[in-house]
Amino acid sequence: MFKLLQARFKDNIRGLVITLFSTVIVALLTGVLIFIPLWLVTNSNTSIWVLIVPTCLFLLILFGGGFGALAWTFHRRKRWLDTLFTPWGLAGSAYMLSGRQYQGNLQGREVTARFYRGPTLDLYVSTPLQTRLGIAEKSRMSLALAGMFRREPLALDDPDLVGWSIFALDEKWARSLLADPETKSLLQRLMQAGESWVLMQQVYLQPGAFHLRLYRNKNLFKYGIEPEEAQAWLDDLLALARIAEGLPAPQVTAEESGAERLVRSGRIFPVVLLTVVLLVGLPTCVLVTAATVFFVLAIR
Repeated sequence: MFKLLQARFKDNIRGLVITLFSTVIVALLTGVLIFIPLWLVTNSNTSIWVLIVPTCLFLLILFGGGFGALAWTFHRRKRWLDTLFTPWGLAGSAYMLSGRQYQGNLQGREVTARFYRGPTLDLYVSTPLQTRLGIAEKSRMSLALAGMFRREPLALDDPDLVGWSIFALDEKWARSLLADPETKSLLQRLMQAGESWVLMQQVYLQPGAFHLRLYRNKNLFKYGIEPEEAQAWLDDLLALARIAEGLPAPQVTAEESGAERLVRSGRIFPVVLLTVVLLVGLPTCVLVTAATVFFVLAIR
């Protein structure tokens, strides 16, 4: 919980810095391109074009510059993410409003890499296993996993695993997996992925996929992923899947939920957009229509 509060505080500071910087820039432009020309026009025999031209330039910078900066940011992020994931043979596409996702097949498995607001990186590797396993750093975030699995974390006395909360649908199978030395090495690396900036690392096995999630930025601004890092995380996740599949099949199984399938497919944005339209747009239209009718009736 402390980490989330810390991240929220830094989000507020980041937003405040950006707002102050933007306000200073707009104030300077307003002074130079609006108030000074206005003063010249009103206090001297200066042509009105001295005001019109700077005002048009101000509007062009204000709106065109904003959209241009946004487009440049999206383009730069796309180029950066392409260098990470297209060498794997994955096809990139837009995700939500500002994110990117990359999907394809690698070593006979479906692989999905998704980077979006947070910042958050989700890396999925498909598997035929149909059970659940969740690993997170010990914190109050573990309560969310406990609710998901509807059980307490595994009681483990292994010093290599002492810093984690581990939840499993099939405890016997999970203990067998975690007893493997290579598995512990892989998990230790995955749970330290992006440690220079990642706030929370989590590893999941959900029905049909192993999932690495790197969530939020513990720095104020700086974060980054090198191609070698992304490749190492993918290799570790693939190796983890191979080891888990080499064990006797778990006896306690589960099916992938519709929500999980939708999220993993990447087709969640149309659903979110439709939900927003139904919950916000439709009531707003009804209220505006009702207000218009009331106003018309009132002035008759």
